[in-house]
Amino acid sequence: MKTITTIAATALTILPAFASAQDASKEDFSVTVSGGFIATPSFFGSGETDVFAIPNITMSYRDRLTVSLLEGLSYDAYQGENITVGALLKYDFGREDSPVHHDLLLSDVADAEITGLGDIDGTIEVGGYVEYTLGSLQAKLEVRTGVDGGHDGTVGEFEVAYNMPVEAFGMTSIISVGPTVSFSDDSYASTFFDVSAAQSSDSRISEYDADGGIMSYGLHASAFVPLNQNVSMVGFAEFDQLTGDVGDSSIVQERGSEDQMTAGLMINYTF
Repeated sequence: MKTITTIAATALTILPAFASAQDASKEDFSVTVSGGFIATPSFFGSGETDVFAIPNITMSYRDRLTVSLLEGLSYDAYQGENITVGALLKYDFGREDSPVHHDLLLSDVADAEITGLGDIDGTIEVGGYVEYTLGSLQAKLEVRTGVDGGHDGTVGEFEVAYNMPVEAFGMTSIISVGPTVSFSDDSYASTFFDVSAAQSSDSRISEYDADGGIMSYGLHASAFVPLNQNVSMVGFAEFDQLTGDVGDSSIVQERGSEDQMTAGLMINYTF
């Protein structure tokens, strides 16, 4: 799941919501141009790390509607004092069984760990989210379902973050840290972590039948640093432990790793 096609979501969503809102609230409409790099497993469950350059453009309207080249579309249908409820549209670009060189790849091409499993096509996902904020604490539940493409399963994340204001460069920076859990249904887990008899023969990975449930748990941290009125920097690091049927999958046990680490740095210019 975390390849060049999905890791961008990580770089965007770790940004504390109220920090990004500071920029969006300046005008009804704002545009943010972002660039940076990210080091992440070459696929969800991989034991190898790829490094990518990450460009992105995000447009926001009244801190309610957000459209991003990489993160998709989200709309806050309800904004209360502490609770926000919204809808979203995303695109999961799937998985390639044979690594290839991308124009944005900064590291060497990863080894062909899962050649023979076949490609998983990209998928349009629709879903929703509920976010609760109480002082410096934020909790967010997001659930998405594939409606067209490589999977028709349901996948989601639940995360809690504690946001700490810190003075830096004469401005208020935000350090955010907290736990996260991801989960899926049987269909999603089967798409990405099953190994059929034919796939086993082609890949020499043992047959496996994955059920849904908790896929991973971990700890995520980020730092939002405004450099001036228009430019900000975001650094982030994540550690996730694969668990349940996903962690026990022969793909992970024989060709990958239960330990998943991601880190990166983004520079944002908002106007």
